[in-house]
Amino acid sequence: MAAALIFLLAAAVPGAVAASPETLPSQQLFDQASAAAEKGDCRTAASLFDALEKRKVLKPDSIPEAVVSVRRGGCLVRVRRIAEGERAIQKGLPVLEKAGPDYVNDVVNATEALGDVAIRYHDHDRGIAQYQRVLGMVKGLSRLRVLAELAKATAFDGGTTSLAYSEEGIALISALPPKDQNKDSLAVFHSLHARTLLNQGKTQEGYAELKQALKLSGGLTARTTTNEVSMRSDLGMAAALVGRKEDARLYLAYTGAGRIAGGARFTRGMSMDPPLCGEETGLRPDDVAVVEFSINEDGSVAGANTVYSRGNRAVATAFARAVDDWYWSPDSIKAIPLFYRTGMRVEMRCSTAGGDAPSILSPANARFWTWASSRLPALRTEESGQKKVEAVRLALAQDRFAAGSAERAAALGVVAALSVSSSEARSEDTVRAMAAATEAKAPPEVVNWLRINSVLSGETGKDRKARLALQAMAAEPSFAADPLSSATALLLASAKYRGSRLPEAPAMLQQVADDGRLPDRHPLRQAARITLANLAAAAGDGAAAQRFFASTGLTEQQCALIGVRPALRSSGADSNDYPMEAMRMGFEGWVNLEFDVTADGRTATARPIVAYPPLIFVDAAAGMAKGFRYEASYRPGGGAACTANRETVSFILP
Repeated sequence: MAAALIFLLAAAVPGAVAASPETLPSQQLFDQASAAAEKGDCRTAASLFDALEKRKVLKPDSIPEAVVSVRRGGCLVRVRRIAEGERAIQKGLPVLEKAGPDYVNDVVNATEALGDVAIRYHDHDRGIAQYQRVLGMVKGLSRLRVLAELAKATAFDGGTTSLAYSEEGIALISALPPKDQNKDSLAVFHSLHARTLLNQGKTQEGYAELKQALKLSGGLTARTTTNEVSMRSDLGMAAALVGRKEDARLYLAYTGAGRIAGGARFTRGMSMDPPLCGEETGLRPDDVAVVEFSINEDGSVAGANTVYSRGNRAVATAFARAVDDWYWSPDSIKAIPLFYRTGMRVEMRCSTAGGDAPSILSPANARFWTWASSRLPALRTEESGQKKVEAVRLALAQDRFAAGSAERAAALGVVAALSVSSSEARSEDTVRAMAAATEAKAPPEVVNWLRINSVLSGETGKDRKARLALQAMAAEPSFAADPLSSATALLLASAKYRGSRLPEAPAMLQQVADDGRLPDRHPLRQAARITLANLAAAAGDGAAAQRFFASTGLTEQQCALIGVRPALRSSGADSNDYPMEAMRMGFEGWVNLEFDVTADGRTATARPIVAYPPLIFVDAAAGMAKGFRYEASYRPGGGAACTANRETVSFILP
């Protein structure tokens, strides 16, 4: 049923013009919302549907209510109110499925949206099942979009399933009279077919398919649509896989990657951790992937999708899940035009850091999350981290938590901890959370955790002023009575900034090392003792260094994993390290490297783990790592002082 008269109440008034949604008759409000949704203006549609729902004029479990629910839900999904949108669709869809053929379009759109949500959260089996349901309800060219989604969703499953979906898309378009064939759509399906072939190791076949897609799109022209950028990126990847490196660089040059118009630069985000190698993820150090994703205005990631991987679906999913948690500050990303932000690609490998490398903040963070989870059921679900946070944000927006309650304090603390806003906004989030925690009489350690984060989230979070603030904080009675908060603040205050420490740093480290209120083998006491050993060794006091080291109770391998990192003394880099081919074609980019640091400050086993753009700078960056020199660290046997250390090498043209 289209936007017909579905309300028994408040029918449209002919000729009436309302100034706002609040004054529109309900039928007119529904018509405008549906029209906006059909045009793809889901931001407007969601707002209008929200206004309509608040009126409570629809009979529960009726067809009109179901229509509003699924249309509203589909748009909520597209404006990133995903959990809310999914619930709205699931509420209305069963009613419409029983309502007959007049509502098939709504059922198709709602089911497809549920598939999109499932794929967004990497629940491929559920997403594929939803898409296949849609495929059973549509015919002809209406099948094209869902065929494309199925081809992508099954690209790592092996066999012929994914290839069959893309082949059907090609056949449907090719069966039309030549004048009616959309060559751009045909190129998309050839690209999807090629992507599956590449993931199956059939690189020559995949490369040939992509050359066909390029021909259909008109070749390497100045025209750049999102589909063409994706296809040319695939071509660059395929050319590299078949050993045609010069062609690979040429194709990548026509994507804009590493050459963003207007001189903007795509820099590393505030958080860009790769997945860990090991049994939990199923990743091996030699696994490599190319992941495509979009970046929202607030700096968060949307739609992370592995387009190439040397592995099965589980491997591809592990890489994409890691990218889901990346974020940039809004200030750093706003210079990147929307066109480029919707199709970023990076080359990735897993990290060998393992699960035993907590930061100084890890113990205090874990304590806060234990407290918050005891008050917020959403944090105890098996859903992904992003879904949990969305549920908490939604509950706050809907005022579900009473003022002064521990639940509200916990929710605001979660939002503050995971904010991807500017420094000023993050500080404001933390201040709100601290006020709520104080009002709720939350445990002192919760307030202490928030206070530490308020210092770190500010503009001066890493400078000398912040270290002085943390030092003063640790001396306050509320902190002194809380050994974990005190030790955390002291270790952060004693850290290096621009090559130097506060004069009181050794005394602060000693205070943490001697704090018997924490277990003797507590990671923060161990971190303090390792740092003291390094300082003693640097001062030439070998006996003290050996004593501090022995007091940690750690082996050399273990002590390399507790978060104490030697400082970089020199990189040895110069302009000759810039690859000439990349310089000639105007590429810029960066590579995040992972490597071990030996006790004498040299590097070993360098591996690129995240690189932008893919394929261009990884070899040069890995070669440069051989010249890095770090501070010497005390290790009795001279073994690795730091495993899985990371540095970013940037390649910037004058």
